[in-house]
Amino acid sequence: MSETYKEAGVDTRKADELVKYLGIEGFGALINLGNVQLVLSTDGVGTKLLVAEELKKYDTIGIDLVAMCVNDVLCHGALPLAFLDYYATGKLNLEKSKEILSGIQRGCEIAGCKLVGGETAEMPGLYEGEHFDLAGFCVGAVARRNSEYLYIIPRDDIQVGDVIVGIPSSGPHSNGFSLIRKLYKDNNLEYDKMCLEPTRIYVDDFSDNWQFIKAAAHITGGGIHGNLPRVLPSFCDYELNDIFSTLSPWWQQLYDMSKLNRFEFESVFNCGWGMVIVINKQDVNLLMMDDATVIGEII
Repeated sequence: MSETYKEAGVDTRKADELVKYLGIEGFGALINLGNVQLVLSTDGVGTKLLVAEELKKYDTIGIDLVAMCVNDVLCHGALPLAFLDYYATGKLNLEKSKEILSGIQRGCEIAGCKLVGGETAEMPGLYEGEHFDLAGFCVGAVARRNSEYLYIIPRDDIQVGDVIVGIPSSGPHSNGFSLIRKLYKDNNLEYDKMCLEPTRIYVDDFSDNWQFIKAAAHITGGGIHGNLPRVLPSFCDYELNDIFSTLSPWWQQLYDMSKLNRFEFESVFNCGWGMVIVINKQDVNLLMMDDATVIGEII
């Protein structure tokens, strides 16, 4: 029997229905202030926090928090400028809090943005003991030359024959952990290093390649099939290569434990590709990304 995401306690269909009800599209909110095009994004770390709690290791989840927000604003052609955090707990543990904050600061350094503020809230009764949650908020700006915005994406020139390029993830990033935790528990496995590997931040990968990128999808909850269609025009579909042939042993073990079919697995996890971009086929050799790989095509 397969271990579905819903059986692990997460109903992605309900979440999709809520997003449609709100009329939200894309990976961030775009605000035109005349001379400035801002992109805003907010996100959290999810139940990966419970893995950090179990391992008593809190210095990397702050990087995850920054990454989840920063990578979203990149998908609209913006570079991150400022970041704020929200940290809520039942009982404040100063040493734990310092570890978490050090990760947030490190994430901002990697992303090249500034930690400008935040909120710490003690809420006994709402959170049990030292249990906690994290949320982050990122503001980015689209690059300009004279009076023109340079690289707002997705662009309107996506066409059949364009290729899909995958940029590797550092691991599961911050998604699918309700199912990961269930699989590890059901198979009597202890969490390994990969489970807390911080989410990769893709700012440097984008900075030298804006001119080639027609669209970008941050592969978070919903996997490739839940995120790539969000940035494609309605007349386009996509076809992926056999990305399962590139699965690392860790991913292969997770896939075997889940007993999901490939499409289902790709609809929960990033499967080793944390960001995908759409570019012209002729530009593949011009990309300045050492580890990017063509993984599909627009059809």
